[in-house]
Amino acid sequence: MMTIQDQLLSSRSCGILLPLSAMKTQTDWGVGDFGSLQQWTEFFAGQGIKILQILPLQETAPGVTCPYSAMTSFAIDPVYTDISAVEDIAQSAEAQQCINELKPQIETWHHAQKAPFGAVKSAKLKVLWLGYQHFLAKDQSARTPRFFAFEAYQQAQAGWLKSYALFRALKEFYRWQTWLSWPQTLRQCNETAVEIFEAKYREYIQFFAYIQWILDGQLRAAKSFATKRGLLIFGDIPFGTNLDSAEVWAERRNYRLGWETGAPADQFSKGGQRWGLPAYDWKYQHENNLDLWRRKIRRVTELYDIFRLDHLVGFFRTYIFAPGDQVGQFDVEGEQNQIDRGYAFLRMVLDEAHGKLAVGEDLGVIPNYVRRMLVDLRIPGYKVLRWEREDNGYYREPRNYPVVSLATTSTHDTETVRGWWETMNPYERANIWEMISAQKTDGNVPWNLDTQRAILRRVLGSSSAIALFSFQDIIGTTDRVNTPGTVGEENWTYRSGYTPQETAEKYAAEWEMLRNLLAETNRK
Repeated sequence: MMTIQDQLLSSRSCGILLPLSAMKTQTDWGVGDFGSLQQWTEFFAGQGIKILQILPLQETAPGVTCPYSAMTSFAIDPVYTDISAVEDIAQSAEAQQCINELKPQIETWHHAQKAPFGAVKSAKLKVLWLGYQHFLAKDQSARTPRFFAFEAYQQAQAGWLKSYALFRALKEFYRWQTWLSWPQTLRQCNETAVEIFEAKYREYIQFFAYIQWILDGQLRAAKSFATKRGLLIFGDIPFGTNLDSAEVWAERRNYRLGWETGAPADQFSKGGQRWGLPAYDWKYQHENNLDLWRRKIRRVTELYDIFRLDHLVGFFRTYIFAPGDQVGQFDVEGEQNQIDRGYAFLRMVLDEAHGKLAVGEDLGVIPNYVRRMLVDLRIPGYKVLRWEREDNGYYREPRNYPVVSLATTSTHDTETVRGWWETMNPYERANIWEMISAQKTDGNVPWNLDTQRAILRRVLGSSSAIALFSFQDIIGTTDRVNTPGTVGEENWTYRSGYTPQETAEKYAAEWEMLRNLLAETNRK
């Protein structure tokens, strides 16, 4: 039987990147949910799209919207719950009353230009608690098949769920203080202290396991829906987690506490980046068969068809900062040592993926051996049109991209293609327009549908097995998802602005253009 990896690398497909949180529908609460995912899946499948990338879904702490700085590597954020699809909530009079009382606020959140994560998540947690109480009264007390299904889920996911649910309850109990400020016995995960807390607050701890059970079921249902429509769901594994996270607290031997992960100088930061994330202890991890990462890969392959390995080069060599240092260093020196570490990691990924497709985020300052290894192992790396250049400075012809690659016009960390086009200097525009159109100009090429069509055609016509565009690059807007190196409410709160039906009407010309280009470039 052909695997997803074989299927995608032996064909030509096109995908769309739209964060789940951005998927507006008639019924969402202001943040896209798993019901939204099904509606947008239906729409994109109708346009000939084969892949939908939704970015990370891991739970973040209050006030944090960046999913790459989450408080867990495994748990889905409750903000993505489709409340209307939770049967315990539908059957609970108290939950329905709470929803009715929230309706004016939900209406406000729904029409907000930016996704109001904090307010929506808080409201959904209140309603989920009432649904959970109904579940306890109806299913747990009577030991129904649903109760046993929940029990089976907890056993199957115990490798991460038990410590996550405990951590999540403790965070609420200690009013979101960092675990570094908890009483010493709990801070150190003392077995007796943990057992005492569990015995006293078992019902509350299991509430967070219950939420994950609901979310897991909704995501699986959305994925099954997509599969029936010929569309693959593309997920993400962030490279790290926040210091204040379940895994760092419960499994801290995997980390070098006090050391910080970052990146050397690149196109995003002239002085390098400090991410505020704890550095991994790779020596310990490799000595322990990469157990933490094996569990991460297994989890993501349960939920998605394709997954993105964030900050791929970090698996070969990680740029870290020692406590108090302002200048970082790589945690392993010597090219062969870096190659050996990266190869061992990627072989593990392929073994655990069981035919699902891994995509490597290989952007920034990347040694040549990383990209060569990706092709050899059949793991697509990124080919971003604006960054692909020959040694002479001219833009690379997309037909020369390797088949084992993902070609695109932008990422969630860059301007959209229109934003880039309208702000680049005329010399650069003339340079790339000559490659795109075979026409010499002075660079005065305005953005319009013809320009957009020519750019998309060149990427779709590339040799890359996968071409993928952000939603904004198809509809031709300048709205960004994130601006690296900045902190603000503009980051990660992008909303589509329109439902699928409204999008189809407002951008009819753009979608027709895409459908025609897919047929023209044999990506249908």
